[in-house]
Amino acid sequence: MNELTYYSEIAEDLQKNNPTAYEELDEEIQIIIHKLKFIPQESRPIVQVISNDQAIQQDYLQELLKVAGAQPTASAVPLEEVQILIFIDETTNYLSTLPVELQTLYAESKAVKNNQIYIIQKPAFAKDKAAYIQDIEVLAEIVQSKYFVFGHEGEEWIKFDVS
Repeated sequence: MNELTYYSEIAEDLQKNNPTAYEELDEEIQIIIHKLKFIPQESRPIVQVISNDQAIQQDYLQELLKVAGAQPTASAVPLEEVQILIFIDETTNYLSTLPVELQTLYAESKAVKNNQIYIIQKPAFAKDKAAYIQDIEVLAEIVQSKYFVFGHEGEEWIKFDVS
């Protein structure tokens, strides 16, 4: 897990200051990683996350996506190849503008064509490293829904039905 920079940072801090919390974090991460280890990287979905929030660090978000079972994308992926679109909005503001955006800006994506659109409404999503595992759980439920159910759907994220 050396390639998980933020996890290593969080784990090191917890080992020193809260060993019990570290054990819980490590166990949870190991379970998620173990469940996904038999899914080859090329079989994992290509995910694009859209947010207007500049406070979200892209490398941190990419690590969360990687652990949650998305295909790592180091560079921009053509929209046509995006299989899952995730919008981050703590309010319900996106619900009024999203249909138009999906019909215009994102219409060519596999995500729109296959009705794989999600909105994360979790406060401070991908901004609070203390919520590292909860953020991974939210993403894992979306990205690898066949394997993970943590109970965050409807509370911290919703599926947006295109049809």
